[in-house]
Formats: sequence, structure tokens, C-alpha cells
Amino acid sequence: MRWKLDINEKYTETNIMIQAPKMTKDISTLTTVIDQLSHTILVKKDKQQKYLEITNIIYIENVERMTFIYTASDMYELDQALYEVEEHLSEFGFIRINKQTLINPRSIQSVKALLNSRFELFMTSGEKLIVTRHYRNTFKALFEKGGIYDA
Repeated sequence: MRWKLDINEKYTETNIMIQAPKMTKDISTLTTVIDQLSHTILVKKDKQQKYLEITNIIYIENVERMTFIYTASDMYELDQALYEVEEHLSEFGFIRINKQTLINPRSIQSVKALLNSRFELFMTSGEKLIVTRHYRNTFKALFEKGGIYDA
């Protein structure tokens, strides 16, 4: 695969074109990442609303019927149930790892297998999250597809 970058002030917007003889796993991964870059979600912090790029999301958690989004530096509230957020973000590779938590697999730093068929995830933010037995097969499927970056 080769790529070319053409920066010129004559362009009024950024366009990405992929030319290939057929769809491949690499192209599929690339389009998922591109989709993430161009997608945002409306969040709240300190009674102010803003659009957050989903590439910045490390994980999303439901605590006492409230949904929170965590980035490397901030926490935001979301006015949606976790299952609604999961439906919306699954096309971008986000997966559920336990009853309360949805993660962006690209934010996983490392994985440790635990007893009782669970996994401990070390996220890029320094957080440790647990993949429960119920969600382990979905999580393991990431690696069968070729790795967390193919999600």
C-alpha cells in the first residue's frame, strides 16, 4: 500500500480518496479510523455542551443511571443510556467489556489475563478496567480479527 499527501491552499476542504482493486482488511481498518476522525458526540461538562471527537474517547461508563465519557484529560456527561451509546458507536469499533463499561479498543495499552476467564485492561489514560466473563468472547474476537486496531 502506498499513500500520497497533497497540501495546497487552493483546496477549500479535505478530501480522502482510496483507490484499490478490491476491498481488503487494511482498507476496512483505514476507513473505520477515518470515520472516527470525522465523527463527534454531544456531551456536557459544567452545564455547557460541546461536541467531542470520538477518537478522544477512552471509555464510557454508566454509574447510577448516569453515563460518563472519559478522555485522557476530562470527564463528560452524556444524556443517553449506555445501550444507546453502544448502538451508535459500535460501527466505530467500540465494544462493551462489562455491564457498565464501553471502550474504544484503540485506547488499550496492554491486556492481562486474570483468573475466572476475565481480563484486566490497562488503558492509555492509566485506568484499569475489567472485561467480565460474559463479555470475554466479544473482547477475544478483537484479537481473532487481527488485533485491537482492526476493531
